[in-house]
Amino acid sequence: MSDRFFVVTGGPGAGKTSLITELARRGFHKIRESGHAMIREERASGGDVLPWTPF
Repeated sequence: MSDRFFVVTGGPGAGKTSLITELARRGFHKIRESGHAMIREERASGGDVLPWTPF
């Protein structure tokens, strides 16, 4: 593995996940973004603490 890394940022729907998925398909190492897992778990438990839920 390389000692270089890249951080991908952008707003919702900008294509970050699609870009990272394609780079991984081409052999780049990826680390899962923790926010996706947290949202998935919150939705699975029926919770409403989600980024798009108003306070």
